[in-house]
Amino acid sequence: MTKDRKFPEQWPNAQPSESGQPDSGAKMPASSLSGFRGSAAGAGSPQGSYLHLPPSSSDVSSGGEATDRAGSGNPKRFGQSTRAQLESSQRYRDRGSSDRRLHGWLKWLTNWQLWALITFLLTGGLGGTALLTLLRLPETPNCGESSWTSGSEHLYCAQQAASEQTVDGLLRAIAEVHQLPSDHPLRPEINRQIEKWAGQLLDLAEKIFNEGKLTEAIASARQIPSNTTAAGLVQERITRWQSIWNEAEKLYKNAESELEKENWNQALGYMRQLLSVENTYWETVRYDSLSQLIRVTQQEGQTLEKARSLAKQGELKNITEAIALVDKIEPQSKLYKKSRSLATDFSKQILALARKNGDDQKWEDAIYIARQVPGNSSVKKEAEDFIELTRAKSIATRVTVRSLEDAIAKAQVIGPDRPLHLEAKRLISQWQDSIKDVAYLEQARNLAMAGNVNNLRSAIAQAQLVSRTNLVWDRAQEEINEWQSQIEETEDRPYLRQADQLASYGDRASLQAAIDTARKVGSGRALYTEAQDKIEGWNEDIQRLEDQPILDRAWNLAQWGNINGAIATAQGIRPGRLLYSEAQSAIQTWQQEGRDRQLLDRAYQLGDISQSPERLIQAMDLANQVSSKSNLRFSADAAIQDWSQRILALAQQRSLENLPQAIELARMIPFYSNLYNQARREVETWETILNPPPVRVQELSPAAIDPSPTPPPFPQETPRESVNPPVSPSEPTRTPTVLPATSASPMPIDPIEGMGRDSQNPPLIERIE
Repeated sequence: MTKDRKFPEQWPNAQPSESGQPDSGAKMPASSLSGFRGSAAGAGSPQGSYLHLPPSSSDVSSGGEATDRAGSGNPKRFGQSTRAQLESSQRYRDRGSSDRRLHGWLKWLTNWQLWALITFLLTGGLGGTALLTLLRLPETPNCGESSWTSGSEHLYCAQQAASEQTVDGLLRAIAEVHQLPSDHPLRPEINRQIEKWAGQLLDLAEKIFNEGKLTEAIASARQIPSNTTAAGLVQERITRWQSIWNEAEKLYKNAESELEKENWNQALGYMRQLLSVENTYWETVRYDSLSQLIRVTQQEGQTLEKARSLAKQGELKNITEAIALVDKIEPQSKLYKKSRSLATDFSKQILALARKNGDDQKWEDAIYIARQVPGNSSVKKEAEDFIELTRAKSIATRVTVRSLEDAIAKAQVIGPDRPLHLEAKRLISQWQDSIKDVAYLEQARNLAMAGNVNNLRSAIAQAQLVSRTNLVWDRAQEEINEWQSQIEETEDRPYLRQADQLASYGDRASLQAAIDTARKVGSGRALYTEAQDKIEGWNEDIQRLEDQPILDRAWNLAQWGNINGAIATAQGIRPGRLLYSEAQSAIQTWQQEGRDRQLLDRAYQLGDISQSPERLIQAMDLANQVSSKSNLRFSADAAIQDWSQRILALAQQRSLENLPQAIELARMIPFYSNLYNQARREVETWETILNPPPVRVQELSPAAIDPSPTPPPFPQETPRESVNPPVSPSEPTRTPTVLPATSASPMPIDPIEGMGRDSQNPPLIERIE
């Protein structure tokens, strides 16, 4: 039992011996026992209880011996004494264990650290509990219940409701504190809070107004208590709100009205005025919505304008495209009414186009066009009635009794509730009145079918019974005119046949007889125009027979050179005759040729009598005046070529002595000469010699220097021959003659081509040969 107490040495286990006696050898050492006793004796309790130790072995031995001595002759008593000793020893051991536990507790109770810790915990716990008790708030009232009645609790709940910063919260706060009597101690604070909440309520109503909720803002403001300072501002504030709202609505409606009229600038002006109405809702939300509305409406306006432009072109395809465009406008658009009006106008335009084709009796086209009217158009019923009446009209144009009856039956389908009922009724009345006259016309047609003159006259008489006011009057007159033309053609055709037979002989007398026969066809007759055309042709044939010999004789005279005689002969053809224009053209040709001859003769005289360049230039100017259509133009060009060659040769000769004079001579050659370009090249060459371009000096290495000699700057002189073809004024053409050869001026080598310019332009005499 005492093994776990950690004594210095263990207690020996008491083991009974085989004889039943305790083991006398199981003894605790004397030193250990004496020490334990000493410690036990020093740890006494204040009550004076001592720790009883078991008897020592010596005591047991002595006791046993005494026992033995006392009752040595009683073995039963000896056994009892031994058992008593064991029990006593066991009790002693148990008591010792209990004493040891008590000693441990006494040791802890006398420890000062333990008592210090206990004191600190008790002090801290009591202090914390007191602090929590002091800091704990009083229990807040439950504002949802009505069990509380104190003024502070009313004020607290009112403040809680007002902290929501809503109209309902502020009104609940004011209503909450109004429950308290006027003499309540918190009444001054309550009145101050009510004034504060009333002002907040008015501000909140202003905010609601700026959010675009006018009715709600007015209702909120009117709930402000009348005994507050803010209540005096309510009516003024409401009046201002209503004024601002009415002004903004007016601006918005004006903008919408201008949009319906497609006045974009005016609408934008009203929209800009919304920015100064002193209301956030109108300045932002409604402003943005109006801006979007204007932008969308402008796009729709462009669509309508495009539709108008298409419809103005007047063609069916364009009008139908215009209707398709306006149908894209949605019903909620500000231009929807205008789009519907335009659609109606375009539909009426289609119907007008169909009526025009109907008036021209293009029945199929009229019906097709009328069918293009849209089904949702307000004129669709009118278009349907027009189609029915057009079909009836097309049937009535046959102008027979049966066709008129069919047309009447078709028109009667259009009832009184239809748009064209009155027009259908009028046509039915006309066709009914026409049936009688159409019967006359049918009888006349039957008579005219025979084709002879008598039947045709009878048909005309029968058709003339048709009343002038009748619908078929025009048709009757057309057929009467046709039958009258048949009669006249039957009567006059033999005259024209006889005239054609006479004119076939071709002589003057036969042609005149044909003309006299054709004139028997009177004016206004069916064959009058044909007869007049034939008479005009035969008159021209007679004039040709009479005037052609005169014109031929004049041409013969002109070919023999007798220009004046030719002109006088051709002038014998009088104006108005068939060959008059031809004769006048020939006269002008001969007159021009005479003038050209005179010019060319004078040019020959100037060119032949003098070799001066000035005279040669005058001669060339005269020769150049010869008409390009004249037969003498070739001779004039040849003379100009000859005289230009003379001037160029003279210039080339002068170039050997005086280059400036040579340049001046070469420049005298006129632009209409064939040698003009050659002369210009000569002038450029000579001017280069007079004014050579500057030479750029460049240093060369010795290896780059060409040791070959420099060729001479001018080539060897080459002889040139000039041509001087003198032309006699009396000769129509001239043969060029060879003049004495003159030495030509040396020609420099062209730096580009590497040869003289005369190599490209050989002398004229060589080209002619």
